[in-house]
Amino acid sequence: MKTIKAALALTALVAAIGQASAAPALDQDSATVYMDIGRYASLTGLDDFRLTTSDPDGSAGAVYSGSDEFHLESNAQVRVSLEGGDLSNGKDSVSTAYDMDGSGIVFDTAADAVHDGKHTVSASAKLGAISAQKAGAYSSKITLTVSAL
Repeated sequence: MKTIKAALALTALVAAIGQASAAPALDQDSATVYMDIGRYASLTGLDDFRLTTSDPDGSAGAVYSGSDEFHLESNAQVRVSLEGGDLSNGKDSVSTAYDMDGSGIVFDTAADAVHDGKHTVSASAKLGAISAQKAGAYSSKITLTVSAL
């Protein structure tokens, strides 16, 4: 008998809760939650690199070349551009050419897409006549710039 009374009391309680939750709302409002994510890019992993030659070192017309990888990650389409000058020892210079991924000094990532990939920056310098440049260390600074499109 106690079990039956407890079951009836539980049933009455569940019914009362059901009626309370089924009551019509007196008022209601809604809003849209939103955000704007800014364009962002990260360029990492570019290190100093050395140009070497398979020609006799210092010989006329010797071609020196080298490269390094960098990583580019972006959440929108971006343009990467490379700036660099001729290799110099402070007084003498050697004409130097640069490119990225073998395709020039500027590239754009795909439109309306994120990007996450490795790329290569390369440099090459060709000596003139033996006496056209003094022996010794030559260097130049390169700069990669990422800009929004």
